[in-house]
Amino acid sequence: MEINEYQYQGNEGEVVPERVQNLTFNPWIQVLPDDLCTGRTHLREVTLPQGLIKIGHDAFGACTRLFAIKICGAVESIEGHAFRYCEDMTKLEFEFASSSAHRLTIGEYAFHSCLALERIKFPSSVNAIGKSGFESCLGLLEADLSATSITEIPPEVFAHCHNLQNVSLPNSLERICRDGFYDCISLISVNMPLNSQSIKIEDEAFDHCRSLANIVLPKGSKAHTDSFDNCALLQNRFGEEANAIVPGLVGRFDGFSVHGLCYDHSSVTAQELGQCAQRTKDEESPLVDEFGMTPFHVLFTTIGPRQDLLEILLEKYPYNALGWRDANDKLASEYLVSKTWTRENEILLQMILQRGVVGPLVRWGATSWTEAIQNKVQHILSDEVSKEQRAYLCTAAYSAFAKYEGMEATSILEMALWKAQLKGGLNNATPQQQALEREECRCVCGSDGVIPSVTMFLGISREQQKR
Repeated sequence: MEINEYQYQGNEGEVVPERVQNLTFNPWIQVLPDDLCTGRTHLREVTLPQGLIKIGHDAFGACTRLFAIKICGAVESIEGHAFRYCEDMTKLEFEFASSSAHRLTIGEYAFHSCLALERIKFPSSVNAIGKSGFESCLGLLEADLSATSITEIPPEVFAHCHNLQNVSLPNSLERICRDGFYDCISLISVNMPLNSQSIKIEDEAFDHCRSLANIVLPKGSKAHTDSFDNCALLQNRFGEEANAIVPGLVGRFDGFSVHGLCYDHSSVTAQELGQCAQRTKDEESPLVDEFGMTPFHVLFTTIGPRQDLLEILLEKYPYNALGWRDANDKLASEYLVSKTWTRENEILLQMILQRGVVGPLVRWGATSWTEAIQNKVQHILSDEVSKEQRAYLCTAAYSAFAKYEGMEATSILEMALWKAQLKGGLNNATPQQQALEREECRCVCGSDGVIPSVTMFLGISREQQKR
């Protein structure tokens, strides 16, 4: 029989019922003992006491239905395995400590295989994380450690986090240990403050991070020979050896100052970005870097892309920059929609779709096309759409726009040919001849011979053009 709610008193020998669903604690409890709720598969909700200092080893291990936990600001230690295999946990929230001197240590395997976690923002109190602390968190998309004071990324701490895309590291970091990000196959961006001290990267730290492109290493950084094994993009660009990759990553955004500001945007003002973007336009600097990325790509691969910076980019760059695919064969919008769906990200996506696919059609006066695209955009922004569906619909919207754009281009070309034929062939004609029907002019202007070749070049069949 399931027990809806139970309050743990902390008495000697007290045992939490096996089938409890909602667990609260006597407010004076400061330590949760080892194995307190191990394997309580019916446990859904836990409310920790505000004065809690320590969460014991395996205290909530294998509580597979526990869906959220809020770590109180007073907690100093989360012991090893404390929340391992909490497979349904979607939310891990840390209260910020009231004292700047407070420190929190997270033990080995503490959150191993928490499969449903998507985002983690670590508080400034975190000063150490144990080996494999978040290994195999398969749903994890973002990990923000920028506020912490950790000095190393421990071994295997994020290994096998297959969906991890964005990581932000602190300027206190000195070392990335062996296998720290091993097999993070979706990892695209590792953000480090550009003023960070040099770091040491141990063997296989980024092994099999095949999508990795945006990482800037501080000057003087060193890496083991196989630190970047199987990092396809980096190896294709800089060479297979770490001694070639490291210098390339130290100068990752050399010559691409706007990209660099978008990468490390935490302290950048909109005015600074605007001035830099204008300067690079005046100098005719390239918009696309060695990895096929525009500033839009770089911005959307960071944690917490900013609306004010996006507004500047949309103002300074042409709409077709949003339709560019990078070396991962992704549009900038695809990085945005792969993030956790929030109101902030919805606004950003709406902004780029308006600029990239709706705005041009409005300017062309293409009413029916505009209506069709607007319907697609409304569907994309709907809360009922899954992440995978949203990514697919975004790609479909850009494909539809490309078709419309090609048709518009061929129409303009055909009109130019008609005009040239009318002007060249009827200048000396009689008034009766000048009244010749437009369709008759088309038959002799040559457009039927030219246009099929143009549409084929643009990827549009004659049948598609007629539709």
